Amino acid sequence: MEDGASLSQEDKTKLAALIKELETLKLEHKKFASTKSSLSSEQKEAWRANSQRINQVHIEMKDLRLKNILEAGR
Repeated sequence: MEDGASLSQEDKTKLAALIKELETLKLEHKKFASTKSSLSSEQKEAWRANSQRINQVHIEMKDLRLKNILEAGR
């Protein structure tokens, strides 16, 4: 099933924005991981915040995809 096929336009826009944000966050995460041993405590905290946001985005995307499935079933 296509992402957002049965969602409202607002939800489709939100899903697209989440996908773009996730790509950006993953790139940042890789950058942190490549310099893992030399990170300062502030950078490590930023890395943790990045990881937490990645998890939040995944949850929001999962909720929108579930909503898409429910809407398609109606």
